[in-house]
Amino acid sequence: MLAHLLQDLRYSGRTLVRNPVFTVVVVATLALGIGFNAAAFSAIHGILLRPLAGAADSHQLVQIYRSWPGMEFGSVSIPHYQDLRDRAGEAFQDVAAYFFTPVSLSMDGGNERVLGMGVSANFFQTYGVTPALGRAFIPGEESVGPGGHPVAILGHGFWQSRFGGDPGVLGSTILLNGRPWEVVGVAPPDFKGPVNFASVPVYMPLMMEGELNPGSTRITARGSNMMTAVGRLRDDRSMETAQQLLDGLLAQLAEEHPQDYELQVGHALVPQDGAGIHPTIRGAQMAMSTVIMAVVGLLLLMACLNVANLFLARARDRRREMGVRLSLGASRDRIIQQLLTESLLFSLLGGAVGLGLAFLVLRGLAGVRPPMDGPWDFTIAMDSTVLLFALGLSVATGVLFGLVPALQASRPDTMSAVKGEAETRSGRFRAGNALVVGQLAVSVVLLLSAGLFLRSLQGATQIDPGFQEPGNLVVASMDPGLQGYDADRSRVLLDDVLQATAALPGVTAVGMTDVVPLGLSSSDRGVEIPGYDFAEGELRSLLYARVTEGYLEAMGVALVEGRTFTAQDGISGPPVIMVNRRFAERFWPGESAVGRTVISAGEERTVIGVVETGKYRSLGEDPTEYMYFPQRELFTTGMTLVVRTAREPSGVLQDIRRMVASQDPTLPLFDVRTMEDHMGIALMPARLGGTVLGAFGLLGLALATVGIYGVMAYSVARRRRELGIRKALGADRRRIVRLVLGEGSRLTALGLVLGLVAAFGAARLMSGMLYNVSAVDPVAFSLVPLILAAVATLAIYIPARRAAGVEPMGVLKGE
Repeated sequence: MLAHLLQDLRYSGRTLVRNPVFTVVVVATLALGIGFNAAAFSAIHGILLRPLAGAADSHQLVQIYRSWPGMEFGSVSIPHYQDLRDRAGEAFQDVAAYFFTPVSLSMDGGNERVLGMGVSANFFQTYGVTPALGRAFIPGEESVGPGGHPVAILGHGFWQSRFGGDPGVLGSTILLNGRPWEVVGVAPPDFKGPVNFASVPVYMPLMMEGELNPGSTRITARGSNMMTAVGRLRDDRSMETAQQLLDGLLAQLAEEHPQDYELQVGHALVPQDGAGIHPTIRGAQMAMSTVIMAVVGLLLLMACLNVANLFLARARDRRREMGVRLSLGASRDRIIQQLLTESLLFSLLGGAVGLGLAFLVLRGLAGVRPPMDGPWDFTIAMDSTVLLFALGLSVATGVLFGLVPALQASRPDTMSAVKGEAETRSGRFRAGNALVVGQLAVSVVLLLSAGLFLRSLQGATQIDPGFQEPGNLVVASMDPGLQGYDADRSRVLLDDVLQATAALPGVTAVGMTDVVPLGLSSSDRGVEIPGYDFAEGELRSLLYARVTEGYLEAMGVALVEGRTFTAQDGISGPPVIMVNRRFAERFWPGESAVGRTVISAGEERTVIGVVETGKYRSLGEDPTEYMYFPQRELFTTGMTLVVRTAREPSGVLQDIRRMVASQDPTLPLFDVRTMEDHMGIALMPARLGGTVLGAFGLLGLALATVGIYGVMAYSVARRRRELGIRKALGADRRRIVRLVLGEGSRLTALGLVLGLVAAFGAARLMSGMLYNVSAVDPVAFSLVPLILAAVATLAIYIPARRAAGVEPMGVLKGE
């Protein structure tokens, strides 16, 4: 057996060398299919599926979320985390917590905003991580006591890029938010943080929040939920046991703090194997990843069908060889083994080239930066799991495209094959027809999937976001609190920035908000409505933003009734609030909302205005209740300037940078962009789907064109004698062309019908990921078959013209 295998390998190797053009075509086709599958799997595995890099025994790590009506995976507060850490020891060895927080980093005479991470003192211990240099935080390092000073640990990538990998950084001082912090450690190179696609630059102890943000009440505020808790399960505890223990703890906390836990219904536990991504975001990413893997799988199937047709065509040239071997006593099984060995050698070579293609794709992915500031790092290594996937895919591919041609080639008409007579059996031709029908059907599914996502991208850009003319809006964020400004100084600076911005040439309206619609951040607050009884499980924690006067006018949000905020709201007079139309219709249907009362955080507020409902977190969301509070009352220093301009937006952004620098040269601006660029965050899923699937669709169309051309060219070559006789009997060129076109058109029609049936089912599965377009969109379902039919007709017409040029005498003499 081994001797036969080695013999087959040597023979297959010589076959590859003897037919270089055939080898290049087959290997290139397979490399495209296998390479894109390997790249897609590697990206999905590296970002979503791979256990957290650098963490020890990550299967024991569990993310712990709080649950409310309408919020299954809610964050936790510092006091709640401390209760988990101190009172859930029966279930967990350790419980840590973290949250991303912006900090102002001062280095080399300049200031910049970076997204660092506040972590509990036992964070590195819980993840099983040992610093590459220095030490981790220690349990007693909970806060800065008399004579103490704040400490920080640098991320390994940040240490390399900003400090040149200097080990002397230990004990040195960096300025964060204008205060000195001592560097006590450097994280190891394989640990980038609690998520796989973000490389944390700097870690700070959670309980030093007061040093980062003087006056912050987060340390004691049980309702300030902004953190993710992570526990390491004990060896003898299961997820179910931990859930029971946490439910018992929740009952205790509800008795001790009834006002803080009256709405909470439990805890949700999620394995950290999910790469640390929030479950709601992960669910959407997994759905898109499933679609992408299905599409690249279809692309590979088309490549296999193409190569199978090439092997069928080559089998015609090897009929005599197979006939001689069978006549000399070779068994059919032996012939099949040799031909499958050839197929596997081709597929393994295609897989090797495909891995090179995948490596290039992943290098390009590493340079991708989402349209938002952050410590993003999409560098993905092709680890052993990916290599095993590529190897398994190559072997499966070799069997898939090689089996049918091997079965066909191993049963020729032995006598006619040995004599070199023309083939009379039509089995191989029928197999080729079946393959091209299958290829056309797969092409329809692939192209319609791509077409639906392209239509979805078009539909997403046409969705009304709830504000007018985003092309005339620019945004720029700032946080003077990160530079050490107290509340009074921050108020003065932000007012000065508003006034100076309003005076810039071309500016028609200006305001500020702490939450820009369609970004990644959102805030919610519990509400009570006098006279309205919430049903059990009904959502009562609603989205909100703190805004200044002029913000709604700058955004172009339509006012339905009442008025907008003025500079006096929040400074004098009773507390007020604005709501959107969806809020008003939910709580006061058919009545005016102006003058009504909303209770939030125990304080009664009067509704002074109602604005149109917009899109707040995503373009595909259902109408959502929204509240606006006057920023002058609920003051925060982190704000985003929103400017409407009649000038070129890029010029206004430059003016804003100069103006802010004139107010305070040390104040860093971030997320400075046009509103259209900002909306790229919301459009990112649609753009990703449209771009990736559109590219794959074009590649699939090319493969389908080559496939049908190859089958029809083979058909013409096989029927040269028949066509020569027809011409000799009087058939003209037009009739010959119609004959060949009719045969190809029947194959095309059958493939299109089968493909449309399959595409209809696939579109239903994708409906939840489409924006503003039906899963059975008539444009896509009409245009795609027409395009494919036109391309197929062209691919058929070329061999048809060649068939019409057959010379009867030459063909008959040759026979």
